[in-house]
Formats: sequence, structure tokens, C-alpha cells
Amino acid sequence: MGSELGYRSPNSTMPMTRQALPVMSLSSLDLDAVEALRAENNDTVGFLPKPVMEDYLQQGGGLGIRDGNHLIAYALYAPQQYHLRLIHLCITSNHRRSGHARRLVEAVVGKARQRRVGEIRLNCRRDYAAHSVWPRLDFVAVAERTAKTKGALLTTWCRGIPGAAQPSIFSTLASDEVVHAVIDAQLVFRLRNGDQDVVGALRADFLDDLLLLHITNETLNEIARASSRERRAESRSHALSFPRVEHDSERMEAVAHALKGILPSSTPREESDIRQIAMTAASEVGIFLTLDERLLKEGSNIRRLAGVEVLEPNKLIVRLHKFANEDSYGPRPVSGTNLSWRKVDDAYASVHLASGLLGPHERKTSLKDRLNRVLSRPQTWRTEGLWAEETLVAIRSVRPDDQHRRLVVGVCRALQGADQPLFTDYAVASVLSDAVGQGYDSVLIERDSTAPEATSRLPQLGFTETDEGFIGDCPATVMPSSRLRTNVHPRHGDATLQELERACSPVALEDSVLAVFMVPIKPGYARSLFDTELAASDMFGADSRVLLRLENVYFRKKSHHRMIQAPARVLWYESDGAGVVATSHLDGVRIGSPKAMFREHRRLGTLSWPDIWAMCRGDQLKEIMVLKFSRSYMFRSPVDLRSLREIYRNRSKSLVLQSPSRVPREIFLDIYHLGFHAGCRR
Repeated sequence: MGSELGYRSPNSTMPMTRQALPVMSLSSLDLDAVEALRAENNDTVGFLPKPVMEDYLQQGGGLGIRDGNHLIAYALYAPQQYHLRLIHLCITSNHRRSGHARRLVEAVVGKARQRRVGEIRLNCRRDYAAHSVWPRLDFVAVAERTAKTKGALLTTWCRGIPGAAQPSIFSTLASDEVVHAVIDAQLVFRLRNGDQDVVGALRADFLDDLLLLHITNETLNEIARASSRERRAESRSHALSFPRVEHDSERMEAVAHALKGILPSSTPREESDIRQIAMTAASEVGIFLTLDERLLKEGSNIRRLAGVEVLEPNKLIVRLHKFANEDSYGPRPVSGTNLSWRKVDDAYASVHLASGLLGPHERKTSLKDRLNRVLSRPQTWRTEGLWAEETLVAIRSVRPDDQHRRLVVGVCRALQGADQPLFTDYAVASVLSDAVGQGYDSVLIERDSTAPEATSRLPQLGFTETDEGFIGDCPATVMPSSRLRTNVHPRHGDATLQELERACSPVALEDSVLAVFMVPIKPGYARSLFDTELAASDMFGADSRVLLRLENVYFRKKSHHRMIQAPARVLWYESDGAGVVATSHLDGVRIGSPKAMFREHRRLGTLSWPDIWAMCRGDQLKEIMVLKFSRSYMFRSPVDLRSLREIYRNRSKSLVLQSPSRVPREIFLDIYHLGFHAGCRR
């Protein structure tokens, strides 16, 4: 986005206002005054096309300070799902150091509180003087990346909102899904030649985490038709800096034939235009950007025949802040009653818990004896209760068995009630997660340590029955299936490769045939879905159904649906650049109408119907995609962006992070090894 603060380091003393001037709301009637102040600070304020600024003002996203009839300061902001994005903060040169910046920021804070969001977020280039101002306005630098301006760095700043309904999520820096668009050959040429109108719109820093531009193969063919060899080389080099869309050839030919019914095709250029739109229609991208008036005029007909929206760049940019707020959704943390694991008092447990933990037809004396056995040996057994505020809802007691590289469970039960199965399953899953995090290969649940009805569900978690009890294998390592079958886990000797890898998750088999996909996900979602400690403390609200489950779903817009197929493995990439944080098994992919998908999956997620409705922008016919997954484990150490790039570079592959992508098996094993090899918590 560039700098959000029109701020130069002045050498002269600035006047101070005698009395604080009021902060007032701005409207589209103030557009000329806002644009004039922005132009005054053009070299230190991120560029925005005038239509975009007008859109922010029309949406109520403008605040200003006037001295008489003159606008001396303004702020533009845009609401997002969990935060407000500060677009511009600009002050005229002779009114700086007068407290106007802080007063505008505090006014935006007030707007954030009204919207019940957790933070304000902005981007600013390091080489702008404003870089040193943000800490004084209580912002925190949470990330840094390369800006689109050559040689510049962009810092992301966040300010939390105390008392907001949603928790502050400083690390949630970007949507996990950007808007994808194909640009035509003429836009490629104009970008190469430095056309200021186009460059200002499509290369502005504020689009870094909102828009990804693509080309089609036809663009390279059109470049090949240029008469000048030098121009061909320069144009080809520039075009190859954009990712190319993959398309279905049969679909492309069918669309091209249909388009010839409404578009002229008598010249090579006209034929090329048709092929570019047809390739876009036969890919996963649904937006085609052009300045060609002839194509724009036929936009509605092209959309009807090809399913592609033809837009000029500025119109897309005007809409981007809306798209960014609705592109991709997943389960979200909610505020409410906190859960936490805490030590259980032995007297309380032995006297008061036995009745509540009993299963059908169990003897109370036997359960009391088991509780007393683990509680009387705290040096051996670590006994903890899962507390909802001051109410105990589950209990687990675990000891390490280093000789067999496993954790042993002596007690794992939930108190009687409607949510007893949910809490019991969560307690079991938390032990598996601990085992993986601490470097153990399995978990042994002793006989009678769980209630009988819970025992019947253990096979769903990959546990098999033995003389000792139930063993769940969870080695976090790479190995061939032959070794897993014969030397390590002979209990799974008859399983298929797919069944074996899933039952012993998170193991990675060298000879597995499962496809692997990398899916970007918001950091707040990642922690809530995969980090059992955080889930225990943050995710449990007034509705206990939002507790971390053994299986879960991730809602997102319908795209890449022909590529993503189950069963498969998933690598989850936190979209702030933190890296790959977890791995899961993809169990199913469902596509359907918003109402049908919500009804089918509501028990697995925390999205409400209004969330789904907003994601589809109120269009009941707009299909969404649901990824259903299980066997999720956090890496012991996230594989950061620098390491990812090195892995892909060593394998001579291109890294794609803005959208889901298929991961070659050898790269998956490299990432997996690095994520789990970084060390254990024990």
C-alpha cells in the first residue's frame, strides 16, 4: 500500500492549535479536498485512484479535521472481518506536531469498538518518515515483507482494541485467499513500459495481500508475433514474472467457439483476445482485466457465455476491499467461558468425582481405586482436570514410558452430561497431540481408564486393542511402509497404504500415493484448529460444540475444486508468512449451495448462518467449497517462508502461497522432516 501517513520530517517549528479541533465524518462531497491533501503528500502517501477514495468515503470510511473551511487532516479506513484496515492518515505540512494524528487514530479506534473488532492494521514503507511515528501512536510492528516498489520494504503495524468483542489477533495479517485476475497482453505491455495510470492502480503496495495477477499462454504467443527481437525478449521476460493459469483445453475450445458468436475474430489480435478470455474461463480464475473498450462493452454477454467477469483495473480495485472481507472463511475463535488444564486436588477427585465419571454398569469402588492409584503417585502420574472456569468437565492422568517411547494414560474421562463424549474425545486427542509434540511414537490407554462408551470410539482415533489396553500409533517421522508394517507397527499389517498412513498419523510414508496440497489459512484459525492448548483456553464459549473436535471443516470460496481431491494430505500455511504450521488428512471435499453446506456441516464448525450468507454476498446460488479434515498435528517448529523458498529452489520448483497448490511428494517430505525434526518439547 505504501505509506499510510503523509508525514515528512519538518525542520521548522510547526504551529500548535490553541484548542482541539473536532474530528468529523467525511463524505463523497469531501473527495476533492481529500484528493488535494493526498496530492500535497504524494511522495509519502500510498497511491489510491480517485474512484477508490470516493468509494471509501461513500462507505463511511472517512474522518477529517478542518481548520475553518480547510481540510487539514484526514483518515481513510475500511472494515474487515476481524479488524479495521487504516488506508491513509494524512496531515497538511503546516499542521503537524499538533496532536492531529493521535486524535484521528483514536477516532478510528472508536469506530473499531463500535464494530466490535479486535484491532487496527496498516502497512507502511520503512523508508518513509512515518515509519518512526507509528510506535508513538501505540502500534506494534508485527511483520515485514518486500514491497512492490523495487528495493522498498513494507512493515505491517497493528494496534489492539482493549475490550473489543473479538480478541486482538496481531498475527492475523492477511486474508488466506487473495483475489486472482488475468491481465490481457496489452496490460502486460503497459506495465512493462511503466504506464503510470496502470502501474499506479495495479502495482500499488496496498494491493500486496489482496490481488494476484496472472497471464495466459496466449499472452506469450502474442508476444512472439512482435517484429522486434529485442521487444520480444523484453516483453517475454516481463510476462514470465506473472504466474500462468492452467486451463482445460476442451473447455477452452468450447468457450472460444461460443465467444466467436459475439466477438469479431477476423484479425490475429481479435482471435488472440478470444483465446485469452477462453483460457481464463477454462481455468480457476474468474476475472479478466483489460482496457479494451470493445471487450468491456460486451462484458455482460461474455459473462453469460464464459462465466468470466471482464473489468477495467480501477473497477476491480474499487471492489477489492469488499472482496477481501468475504473471500474465505473458516472456524473462528469465540469469546466466552475459558477452558484450561489445571492440577486436580486429590481429595476432591477421590470423594466427588467417582460418581460423575462412572460409565453405565461400572462399579464406583473400582473407579475410585484407579483414581487413588494415579493421584497418590504425583511423581509418576501427571493428573490434570479440564476446567470451564470453576467447573471440572474432564480429567486425564498421563505418565511417560521412555523405554517404549510412549505416553501411558491411566485415567481419561469426562463428567456425565450431554457433552461427555465430546470432552472425552478431546481429552484423548490432547494426549495424542502431546505425544507428537514431545517426540513419543505412541499412546497406550490402559484398560478401564476410559468409560466403556468412550472405549468403543477409540478405533476411530486409530487405536487398536492389545493385551495392555488400546495403543494409538503416532510417529512423527518419515519412513517406508515396509518398516512401519514389520518393525514398528505390525498391528496394521493388513492395512492399505492409505489406511496405514491415516491410522498412524502424523507419520509420512516414503512410498505413499496420497496427493499433498498446501492451503493458506489465517493464523487465528490455524491456532484454533491445531493447537490443543490454545483451543482449550480460547475456543470454548457458551456453546460447547465449538470445542476442538477430532474432525473439522474449513469453509472457503469455490476455487481450485478440480485440483483438490480427497483423500489427501494437507499442509496448512499461515498467511502472514509465519510458515507451514500443521499437517492434516483431507477426508472429503464438498461443493454446494450455502444453505446445503451450512446444514450439512454446522456441527463441525463455528460459522453462523449470517457468516455463510456474508461470504456468498447474499447469493444463494453461489456455491462454496468445504474441506473436511482430521488427524491434525502442529509441527514442532513452523517451516518459515525462507526455508520454504530454499526447499522449493533446491527442488527446482515454483512456490505458490496465495492460493491452494499441489505439493510434489519429495517437497512434502522435505517440509515434513524440517517441521518435526526441529526438536521436541520433552
